[in-house]
Amino acid sequence: MQKKIGTIKTDNNGFNAIAALAEGAYDFSFETLELDFCECSFFDANMAAPLYAVLTKYNLCEIKTTNLRNKIEKIFQKNGFLCELGFPRLPDTNQTTLPFRSFSLDSIQEFNIYLSEYMRERGIPSMTEGLRRAFLRSLLEIFQNAVEHSFSDYDIYVCGQFFPNLHRLDFTIADAGMGIRENVRRHLNNKMNSIPAIKWVLEEGHSTKKDKLGGLGLKLIKSFVMLNKGKVQIVSRYGFYEFSCSGETFSKLDHDFPGTCVNIEINTNDPYGYALQSELKSSDIF
Repeated sequence: MQKKIGTIKTDNNGFNAIAALAEGAYDFSFETLELDFCECSFFDANMAAPLYAVLTKYNLCEIKTTNLRNKIEKIFQKNGFLCELGFPRLPDTNQTTLPFRSFSLDSIQEFNIYLSEYMRERGIPSMTEGLRRAFLRSLLEIFQNAVEHSFSDYDIYVCGQFFPNLHRLDFTIADAGMGIRENVRRHLNNKMNSIPAIKWVLEEGHSTKKDKLGGLGLKLIKSFVMLNKGKVQIVSRYGFYEFSCSGETFSKLDHDFPGTCVNIEINTNDPYGYALQSELKSSDIF
């Protein structure tokens, strides 16, 4: 089977195109899947995480790539994504990648080590140590939610990319589980669609875990990206959500993304430093 891949950016169209790759996957096994990149002029490297989540749905098949442009091939070798398909790894001399990794559901400590190692520098605005720890805890909570709520038989996939010329850093976490919609349906015992389900889990205090206050671990991150002029994006099944300083939008995808993906985009052209409100003194404010 051949699947053509066009240009993929970290936006509604990019996630929709990756979701489209899942079509036919459930009836496909023990064959070769050819990913044809002839129509792909650019691929945001962090989108390797949701791409691999989709590829897991192709049961036990061999995956090959064709017509992969040299620039895209090199960045995928630098971040390790193509190593999963048998390519050698290239050194990331410019330190722009946050490596593609797959974490088993019991690898929370390993994910925490990954964050400590790679969520530094790369244009990330100055933060106090207290805020940095809180920010990393929020990312850890997103991972923990994927572990607890995806009910996935697969790993959780993580990848990131620093785009110096575009002044942004994207960090993406994807799972190949049941998705937010199905999880909320089971919890509320109704047939809620993808967008209302995402809206429901974004409400502070909502959780599909019994006797547990929840949300997706995004409260602090949303406060930060509001000031930083970054973005938060959530994709699950047919739902797409984006939050930025311009507001929040919900839209319906044309294709079913099998699982849930959270992307955090940081504006690396931000000259300001950040601290928790509890760390500030009155002399810092006036």
